[in-house]
Amino acid sequence: MSSVQETIKPASVSIELINEVQQFLYREARLQDSEKFRDWLTMLTDDVHYWMPYRYQRYRKNYKEPTIYDQAYYNDSMPDLIKRVMRTETGTCWSEDPATRAAHIVTNIEVELSDNPNELTVYSLITVRRNMNEDEEHTMVGHRTDTLRRVDGELKLAKRKIILDQNIFMNKSLNVYL
Repeated sequence: MSSVQETIKPASVSIELINEVQQFLYREARLQDSEKFRDWLTMLTDDVHYWMPYRYQRYRKNYKEPTIYDQAYYNDSMPDLIKRVMRTETGTCWSEDPATRAAHIVTNIEVELSDNPNELTVYSLITVRRNMNEDEEHTMVGHRTDTLRRVDGELKLAKRKIILDQNIFMNKSLNVYL
């Protein structure tokens, strides 16, 4: 018997499925960058959970996985996201006039099958470069864990957890979706 424990390998995912997931994430980024937020919302399930918990700086021995009850920058459902989008459409959102210019870069996409045959677990890295007004620039880097669900033949985002590398934001606002 070997002293090295065997690790369980996730089930293999087809190249076609990986490509479909990549195209989904790239389309999502393009819609966000071009401020087509209503179109972006159609890529989400009705029961979506869009979550970006606050990152606590802890020693390794005191590490604690965030829960939905901890502080969060986003802890949104579909109605919350619709309200955010509607707010930017009012023309009275001072932090979005002039509009923020954003560029989303999605990389390191890894796709795993889940126990639910209609869902996939997707890991990715996100970098969002933001320019506001004439001279404000911000870069946010994060790790995402998504649940994509097939609904009527199409992939849709059912759950997103974003963990940013930054502990403290220097941004005046967070009017960007990661």
